[in-house]
Amino acid sequence: MHRLVLLVVLMLLVVFPGCGYRFSVEGPGPQIGGEPEPEKPGPPVRLVIRDLLNRTFQSNLEFAYSKYLRQEFAVSSGAQVVAEDAQADYVMTGEIVSVTVPSLTFSAGQTRERRVNVVVRVEVAHRTTGKSLWTETATGTGEFFVNRAPDVEDRQDQIQFNRVLQDRALEQAGQQAVESLAAAFWHARDQGIFSQARASSLSSSTGKLFPLPHEGEGWGGYRPGTWFTF
Repeated sequence: MHRLVLLVVLMLLVVFPGCGYRFSVEGPGPQIGGEPEPEKPGPPVRLVIRDLLNRTFQSNLEFAYSKYLRQEFAVSSGAQVVAEDAQADYVMTGEIVSVTVPSLTFSAGQTRERRVNVVVRVEVAHRTTGKSLWTETATGTGEFFVNRAPDVEDRQDQIQFNRVLQDRALEQAGQQAVESLAAAFWHARDQGIFSQARASSLSSSTGKLFPLPHEGEGWGGYRPGTWFTF
């Protein structure tokens, strides 16, 4: 009797396959041999970064900021930073536009806390044509407390110590600025601004040329009159 009931149930399932519940899975499903390969980002953006020009009164700031710029772009911008012009398709030039150190807080008529504000502007051009492809301006900030000497004898030491604090704030502001520039460059790269097709199309169009430093001069070989103006 049980076998007869089981046989009838099986026949009903065969005759009416559309009845009951079914499970469906959307998407490509699993693949044998591992996960699918991610999309390739395309050809690398080979970029040489020239030393920044320093438009401020902070001496030697351009060397530190240029170093930050190369280090940050090498790891987080999506660019392949190279050392020589001959290895690059694109050239980055730029300048430290301004440095301001306003007071934030006061105590008994004296400044207790200051803020360092820096502005950095860069431009990327095609190396062979000199055509500008991308420009960006970034700001960075850093804060420090001003220490006051209790007597005149320690005042000189206190000035030097405050200078050290200000230099650290300048470093913080510069690193913040170049991080913003690297993030903006990554976004521009994703938009295809630095693709070879884009560079080729711009090379055939008319526009203002931005003279660049001579090739083969390494990181910091500058000659008067060879830099573009912003």
